[in-house]
Amino acid sequence: MSILRLQDQKITEPYPGVSQRVPAGAATGATQLRAFDTVIQPGASIPYHVHGNTEATYFVVDGDLSAVVDDHRVDMHPGDLVMAPPGTGHGFTNSSEGEARIVTMIPHTDADVSHLDPGDPATGELPPNIAPRSSIEAWTPWERCTRYDMMNHERGALSTAFSELIFEPGSMAPPHFHPETEEAMYCIDGALVAMYGGEEIPLAPGDMFVAEPGVRHTVFNASDEAAILLPLHPTVVPVRELVDWSPVTPLPA
Repeated sequence: MSILRLQDQKITEPYPGVSQRVPAGAATGATQLRAFDTVIQPGASIPYHVHGNTEATYFVVDGDLSAVVDDHRVDMHPGDLVMAPPGTGHGFTNSSEGEARIVTMIPHTDADVSHLDPGDPATGELPPNIAPRSSIEAWTPWERCTRYDMMNHERGALSTAFSELIFEPGSMAPPHFHPETEEAMYCIDGALVAMYGGEEIPLAPGDMFVAEPGVRHTVFNASDEAAILLPLHPTVVPVRELVDWSPVTPLPA
């Protein structure tokens, strides 16, 4: 699969004041997942709806949102995430004065959609599928990288692993492949380099690639500034096989 460049992604308007790109899905060759990058104008909304055949995960990149998830009313800010299990209602309204941006991952290429009205506000503690950044502990999976595991089986996901990785200059994820599942890697800030099947390909913000099962891949930061990547998996526990590979592009010391 080729790199899915930002400038090649078609923009649609599924709802008034809501613009959307689909950097990965059936139309781009993905067979196990779909990803959306959505911008919501002030006061605009993604109406309350459900997906009966899949869960859906929403990560706030910019702006502030008022969300309803299974009738829980929550305010969402950059770095926050919610996952709606199959059949669970959810909707989002931009409650800020500027644009809001969310990245959505669905572990299905053809999700069904039904719109409905929210019920009475839910009370009590928030369920684990509503994940504010403050509830996620950062850790270091390898040198010069900070990782936030935003959604996985520990928070009730059935077929989603959604993380945010901050690559400092010189950081490289271990080269690997997944025997059975795809992995989408979405650059949302900074400059990265993808290794895809042995080829080194620059990634700019808004660029994505999807590695098919069995294809060697990794990402590294050869720039002098930090960069942010969202790795998206259509499974809760990706099986990973490490491979030997060293980049040709020089890494900063």
